[in-house]
Amino acid sequence: MVLDDSRARFYRRETSGELADVLPEVASGIDAADAPAQRSAKRKEFLRTVMAALDEACDRSECDRLVAVGPERMLSAFRKASPDKVRVRLWREAAMEMDGLEKSELEQRLAPHFR
Repeated sequence: MVLDDSRARFYRRETSGELADVLPEVASGIDAADAPAQRSAKRKEFLRTVMAALDEACDRSECDRLVAVGPERMLSAFRKASPDKVRVRLWREAAMEMDGLEKSELEQRLAPHFR
């Protein structure tokens, strides 16, 4: 899962190292013009939506190990919002900015985390 302030993208890493989409992208709806309280409320709702998607994937046995990638502030919020079902599947975290990267760039940047 690649998480940032604007969206969450969900991939499965194939044995070839390529990333395959597994769940629809979730958009946060956060706008730079939002007031701080509005941003906070939207971020909480965004994380609830992300957790619901991951929870359903866990129920369908589509999520054995989870790698969470994103800025530290988002990873921290993710950890706090994670239910036990998701938390026990969290295999690795990588604190880095990945916003705007294409899938091929993500594959290259994430490859060292799977060695």
